[in-house]
Amino acid sequence: MDDGCEVERWAKEQVASAKLGDVRRVRRAASMLQRAAEQPAGRLTEVFETPAELQAAFDFIETDITPMALTTAFAEASLRAVGDAPFFYAIVDGTSLSLTDASKTKDFGSIGMRSLPTRGLKVLDVLAVAADGTPVGLLDLEFWVRGPKSKKPRSVRRREGETETARWADVVTRAGERVQREASSCVPWFLIDREGDNAGVLRAAAKQGRFTIRAIQDRPVVLADGRRRPLLKHMRKRRTVGSYYIDVPAGPNRRARRALLDVRFADIVLDLPEYATDSRTTLSVRVVWAHERSAPHGAERLDWMLLTNADVNGLDDAMAIIAGYCHRWRVEDFHRAWKSGHCNVEDTQLHTKDRVIRWATMLAAVAARVERLKHLARTQPDAPATIALSVIEIEALRAAKTKIKKRTETIPEGVPTIAQAVRWIADLGGYTGKSSGGPPGSTTIGRGLKRLLIWVDAFEYAEKLRQK
Repeated sequence: MDDGCEVERWAKEQVASAKLGDVRRVRRAASMLQRAAEQPAGRLTEVFETPAELQAAFDFIETDITPMALTTAFAEASLRAVGDAPFFYAIVDGTSLSLTDASKTKDFGSIGMRSLPTRGLKVLDVLAVAADGTPVGLLDLEFWVRGPKSKKPRSVRRREGETETARWADVVTRAGERVQREASSCVPWFLIDREGDNAGVLRAAAKQGRFTIRAIQDRPVVLADGRRRPLLKHMRKRRTVGSYYIDVPAGPNRRARRALLDVRFADIVLDLPEYATDSRTTLSVRVVWAHERSAPHGAERLDWMLLTNADVNGLDDAMAIIAGYCHRWRVEDFHRAWKSGHCNVEDTQLHTKDRVIRWATMLAAVAARVERLKHLARTQPDAPATIALSVIEIEALRAAKTKIKKRTETIPEGVPTIAQAVRWIADLGGYTGKSSGGPPGSTTIGRGLKRLLIWVDAFEYAEKLRQK
């Protein structure tokens, strides 16, 4: 890695293949990404400080650039980062952006229950995550506005592909085809939660690579003699092949804990509807059922009925499927960093859907970056900090940490590990470990990166003076 600023290198890499119609737009996109990563915020006025810089940002957001052009460039950068890995996880999840529109004059739509006044945008995203659980970057984003409730029967909307679940299949197909074009030797492994449990999504994921989809529908299973049996009833007849513990991270309305899971698995044939032709088809899958034996008072027991097309020949294979599915929590962390914890995209005051989507797309890449840095410190703690920071950033970080260190604290010589460097960055951001007792999160890391930037600027300026 060169001695320049890592965030500048990262920003240029993200848009290296962007097709925005003009090389000047690509340069502008890179500079905006760099500034957003250095000082993330939902409002452009909080990111871009000088009048010229702010005007250029508004001009870019108001252009006719399609958000998909940015998303495609980010996805191609993510696939380059995946490298020659045999597979990676592609976590598909849905969320929504709650945006300010009290007068209902902006071209947003309802989110949540239509009877509520909350307005904004619906989103589907695909986050690329390495096999060890480290986020790599964005693979796809799709935004849409919910219109008035359709008067068509649901069966008709399903047949005509007008349901929101049809978007899940489209995103899976697009992401899979993108991987085939850019990284044909690498296999995407789609991780999808209950919201995406749909016959069309199952078929799309099976065509594009491997998948693990958490079932919510008690579909019929086709038995060897042709009879049908509900999936849950069928799995209850299977014997428990083993039990093991997993660590459940804290989440919305969920405390961190260790959970003991009983595991069953089976090869089955699912009977699936084909809405477009009003017919039925079958799909052979494996099922891994992980059921928590007991849960703390007030907590809901984990109950994961996982459908997969990966081989499951024993307890070790089943445990690998469950462990892979646990990486799905990475997308929850990403959503928090994107929406409120680091980038605060929901604070944007932009007035049109297209402008919000362009800016939100850029901030999504920034959120994925800080999540990658956070998890590198957890999944590869002994790796050198140079895997994520430039030489001058490490020097500036060492100086900043030396200034705020405790009297009893010693700063080791040489290149720190990535875990040590991220902890120092979090310390700059006010991390003490007293509130949660766990490792630093994206919010304190983000604050620390902002403060580190001041030191990096000073070191770079001093280096320029020295070279004169």
